[in-house]
Amino acid sequence: MSSSTDDLIRQLEEQRAAFLALEQRVHTALRQQEAARAQDESPSSPTFSDGIGRQSTTSFAEPGRKSTGIASLLQSSALSVDSDEEDDETYYVRTPLPKSSLADEDLRTHLRTYEWESCGRTILEEVVRDGQLLQPNLFPHPKDEEKSYISSYQVFDVGPDGSPLSLDIEPEEEEVTQSKVAAFWNVIKDINVDPDHRPAVGRILIAQEPAPIAFGALHYALNEYFDMNELFQHLVNSEHSSATPHRPFSPDSRHQRTFTFSFEYYTIIGEERQPMHWQSHDKRLSASTSHLPLTRCSSVVSLALLGDPVRKLRNTSRRKNVKVKQGLAYDPFSPWLVLNIQAYPDWLGSADAHDSSKHYVNGPEAFLATVLMEYRDARKRYEEIYKQITKMITPPPDFIFDEDQRDKRLFEDANFTYTRGYFWAHQTLGSINDSIKAMIDAYEDTFTDEVWEGKHKCIWPLLDEALPRNDHFRRKLYLLRKEFEREIKHLEAQIRENNDRRLEIRDLRDQLFSGTSVLESRKSVELSEITILQGHNVKLLTLINIFFMPLTFVTSVFGMTNMPTEHSFWEFGTVLVTVCVPFFLLIGSLNTTKGYEFWKARCKEVMKSCLWFLAFVSGLSPKSSRPKNGQAREAEEQRSQASYPHLRNISAEIRNRQQRSPSIEMEKDNSLEGSDSGGKERKKWFDPSFLKRISRRNDKGGSQTETQEV
Repeated sequence: MSSSTDDLIRQLEEQRAAFLALEQRVHTALRQQEAARAQDESPSSPTFSDGIGRQSTTSFAEPGRKSTGIASLLQSSALSVDSDEEDDETYYVRTPLPKSSLADEDLRTHLRTYEWESCGRTILEEVVRDGQLLQPNLFPHPKDEEKSYISSYQVFDVGPDGSPLSLDIEPEEEEVTQSKVAAFWNVIKDINVDPDHRPAVGRILIAQEPAPIAFGALHYALNEYFDMNELFQHLVNSEHSSATPHRPFSPDSRHQRTFTFSFEYYTIIGEERQPMHWQSHDKRLSASTSHLPLTRCSSVVSLALLGDPVRKLRNTSRRKNVKVKQGLAYDPFSPWLVLNIQAYPDWLGSADAHDSSKHYVNGPEAFLATVLMEYRDARKRYEEIYKQITKMITPPPDFIFDEDQRDKRLFEDANFTYTRGYFWAHQTLGSINDSIKAMIDAYEDTFTDEVWEGKHKCIWPLLDEALPRNDHFRRKLYLLRKEFEREIKHLEAQIRENNDRRLEIRDLRDQLFSGTSVLESRKSVELSEITILQGHNVKLLTLINIFFMPLTFVTSVFGMTNMPTEHSFWEFGTVLVTVCVPFFLLIGSLNTTKGYEFWKARCKEVMKSCLWFLAFVSGLSPKSSRPKNGQAREAEEQRSQASYPHLRNISAEIRNRQQRSPSIEMEKDNSLEGSDSGGKERKKWFDPSFLKRISRRNDKGGSQTETQEV
């Protein structure tokens, strides 16, 4: 049902395009008729020609003449694209491809002597490593080819009627005498050699997953028309999809004639398929719950126009050292070649893009049809990746009813399976969106309205827009443009779906983190409780050991061998009580906060007393040094007063204040000496003897501390 609907829509679009073209051409003819009538002096009616003009393909100095006949205009434009006008060979390319024939030994010599660039050496590495150039047969045996590569080759010769004729590469007979790549080489090495066959005005070459020797054969056969080194570079080193249109000011004539479209994105590795050794791919070729076996895939589609130029272009670049000051634009109805090299290790590639039912008016139409096929294949690969990622992250159908499945999705396991999967899926969809955007940008930046209307200066220019052939080509472009826009809309919808899926993955990841965090918090609380219980056990064990320590001490003393063997029980009991009871009281007191602080203060006092006693015994008592310190302070004060006489009155006033309130001196001494002692030492500030001693010190002279404050 959907296919019939699409066919109906396509037919309606074709009829609409034919109607618009007819209307435009009728208006053009009427305007020309009115202009001719106004210029004529006599009222005679103009004459119209029934011939169909044709654009020259041999010279760029003389463009084709315009046909203004209304009869022929109505006759040619009233028909649709699928009507009998396609049988008119004047709408198609008439000039055949130049004859050429290559030899096998020349191919071997080319592979040996050509100075390959880095990308070419990378692609042909296996040819050199396996020693194929030294073997009598340059191409592998059919059985060996099946084991190493799953390749596919197609070659179509397009005749003057625009229909592509497929050349046999894979014979239908059961017994295979040569490999696919050998048959491919035998086909592409000759062009228009057999006079019994119809001449080919164009050729389409498609190589899907070609063997390394096939790359060398393509390089030798087509390097005259395409810059094969540049195409190899697009395959190996390209980072994103891009378009390289005709470069009319390039010093290389191949760049002036060729139009290249490069595709670079991702695909899932198919079963029994192996990526090229120069392609980035996943090392694990089997799918799992946290990843899919993806690989970078690439493809190039290139068009070469082999005719004569039709227009000269002036180089308007402001650079000083411009090598080419005049460029060339080539006729779109020239003999042509279309090359398509695909490196997709999957089973999603299309093989039916070209058949005998198609009719290509020129090379640009065949090129656009091939590029359109690549866009469709890319959409299929993107949809497959999206489908597999959705299947990987979406819970199973019984998730609603199975508690184990819910717990499995809510809490992370030991291998971080779901965290890895969510991270990989989120980043992969982001990278896929970037590749889709690059593909869309390559189309929109290259195929502008001028290109579709044939008004671009260097991309397929149509010099005489009124020619029926050019008008027929524009209608073909109109239909292709609709197909491209439909694929672009599908790709934009794929970007939106990927973004929605990324939001869902982020929500699942946040829920996983929340559930795992709650689980870890509960486990940490449980571990804390276990630690507390273990602390209680250790405390109990310590108390038991403390209880038996004094008992062990007493029994060990009375159990010495040098002690008298006969003792009374009362002596042992008295010693036991005398040792154990104070020890138990001390341990019980230390087990409380107040008791610990009490014994801590007492230990400090005892320690200070011991240190003072040792200092007194050794002659370092503070009492002997105190007068010396006072004399030194008085001497320093006298020197300062001698240096600053105006401070004497201030010092006298300070002494009077100190005599009235001796607590100031006490606070200063407290700040100098510190207050490390306990509550008993703080009470000494109110001792009368201490206050008298402070007063006597104030009478002797000013304090050094107060002098420094002034």
